[in-house]
Amino acid sequence: MISRNFAKIAAVLLLLFMATIARAQILDGTVQSARYRVSMPLTLNFDDGSINSSPYVSYKQDILPFMAAAAYAQYNIKQEAFVPQVWVEFSISKVLYLLSRSIYNTRTEKYSHGLATTVRLPFNLTIDATWDNMFEQAGGKHFDRFQVVGGCVGKRLIANAGYSMLYKKGIVANLRFIFCPTYFLQMKYDGGQNAFVLTNYININ
Repeated sequence: MISRNFAKIAAVLLLLFMATIARAQILDGTVQSARYRVSMPLTLNFDDGSINSSPYVSYKQDILPFMAAAAYAQYNIKQEAFVPQVWVEFSISKVLYLLSRSIYNTRTEKYSHGLATTVRLPFNLTIDATWDNMFEQAGGKHFDRFQVVGGCVGKRLIANAGYSMLYKKGIVANLRFIFCPTYFLQMKYDGGQNAFVLTNYININ
């Protein structure tokens, strides 16, 4: 039987291959476009009606022509936890991108890792794949999520929908409004988490 991790790695590599042959421009597979970003996600959990916020500030630095990195300082208000993160992007000729995310929760003392990539197809259609909590498990139970969504990208609006697999399976849908290069507003429904997330982004160069 094919192992669980091997199947997910194969899926990521398949999407990267699709990005190569489609000459895709990555969206979620890149670090932020602006040098600085300030954001305050608000999460409403429909199961218990609770609301949580995890604001963050971040800084991006171009390291090499094919490599960029961003450092994130995030605070989870509900957990009262500082969650530093490092995102690293690799690109080939600005055509193929892969984003690696390293995250550490200082309260739970848990490290998690994620990968993301995006395929941009003709007619402004996109396919996004995200693999979160790649190696997290406890008591023989895995907590990683592999999400694939498809959508459309416009100048002022990005919309996509798909399915999150493995842990907490469910439908996922995103809608992002681009008011100007400085300000974005995004709404997300996560069926697996049974939650709605409202996020604002302030970009500063």
